Amino acid sequence: MQLPPLSAESRFRPAVYGLIHALVDAACAAAVVRASRGSYLQDLGAFWTVAGYDLLAFGLEFPLGLVVDRLRLARFSMIIGAAMAALVLAPVSIPPFTTMIVAGVGNALFHLGAGGLVLRSAGGCAAPAGVFVAPGALGLGLGMWMGRTGRGSTFPIYVALAFAVIALITLDRPAAAERGTPSQGKEQPAIFPWLVLLMLLLVSVAVRSFVGFGACFQCPGGLAVAIGLPVAAFLGKLLGGVVADRLGWLRASTGALLLSLPLIAFSGGSLVLALPGVLLFQSTMAVTLVAVYGLMPRWPATAFGLPCLALVAGSFPTFFPAGKQLFGRSAFVLLIAFSAAVLALALRRLARHGLARDRRFMGRRTGGARATPG
Repeated sequence: MQLPPLSAESRFRPAVYGLIHALVDAACAAAVVRASRGSYLQDLGAFWTVAGYDLLAFGLEFPLGLVVDRLRLARFSMIIGAAMAALVLAPVSIPPFTTMIVAGVGNALFHLGAGGLVLRSAGGCAAPAGVFVAPGALGLGLGMWMGRTGRGSTFPIYVALAFAVIALITLDRPAAAERGTPSQGKEQPAIFPWLVLLMLLLVSVAVRSFVGFGACFQCPGGLAVAIGLPVAAFLGKLLGGVVADRLGWLRASTGALLLSLPLIAFSGGSLVLALPGVLLFQSTMAVTLVAVYGLMPRWPATAFGLPCLALVAGSFPTFFPAGKQLFGRSAFVLLIAFSAAVLALALRRLARHGLARDRRFMGRRTGGARATPG
């Protein structure tokens, strides 16, 4: 089945949602990190304020996604989530624990709503998912810098988010936002191989999360890392989907992972090597998101939430000193090679079922026609 070209609206909407995504992540990160530095929160309390936020923001996306999909609340979820993100920056006093809960739940709701709508309207392409998700890396970096240093006013972010919520309510038409329901396409695999494919994709996401946190563990701290890491992650996520749609998901994704292996594992603390490695390593994000959605096309918010659950699962060991001790050359070589192998296997099987846009495997048998996910 030939995929229809993306409309101008389908290209424009992920960019708009992506800008709001950056604001949401910046607001939540700045508010939570600043709350964790409160005078009466010391050591363990401050740690669990940040860790609790991560668990809520990413761990809740799967169960909330089931509700959002079941009740068709994607647009409502997006708007409420953005409003909650603005609330934690409101010029009123909010207790740290309340800040953690409001920011975590609001972040999860926004991701599910906006991410689900982007997946529905993407037409099986990976690029729109990358355009939406990538700005979040910049927002997260900015918010963490503001929270840690105490520099910069969060009031402009608060105002921008308030206007964004108003614009979403008044200008973002529900009918347009809900377009892009996938066609039936080919039959999905039986339940057992379906679960195996899903687990392979989620394992690759979890590995990406763990290695991503440790890629620069030997690099000297400072402004270069604080700026370089978010920018590298942003560019990787943004360009990864575009390149994958052009070259084929399998070649682009596994190639990027294998190219990132020596850069990350043998960087020796050099940002000149580590940052390009992070860029390449993060470039598989859009493909894994849309591939998971290809397995559950009737559940877009849930499909967005499952990889986020894998992200927090992969990152959680890095919250503790024992987990960080696993960072090292041998571990990175094994994990990145394992991630490439797992993702390649999953994409090969997905292509056979018509659920992945990889020209190398699908074009060989279909004369270049590409099937819509689902």
